[in-house]
Amino acid sequence: MSRVLVHLLPFLAPFLLYGLYIWHVKRSGKDGPEATPWFWLAAIGLIFVILSFIVWGLFMEEKIGDYVPARLENGRIVPGRIAQ
Repeated sequence: MSRVLVHLLPFLAPFLLYGLYIWHVKRSGKDGPEATPWFWLAAIGLIFVILSFIVWGLFMEEKIGDYVPARLENGRIVPGRIAQ
């Protein structure tokens, strides 16, 4: 779940910032923009997601080894792990 949030938040960031901008403009009594730039917000969000994938791949620890699946041992569940 945390991995999903790490990549979902960069996509939503431009929309949230634009919402804050519109809120500020309306609060100050000025007229806001005529139309919402949905395409550009989504494009910037996708660029942020791609950058988050790159940063995740470069800086997060990669566990190298063989995966040992979870198993039943003496009536107890032994969790899966990565064996070195």
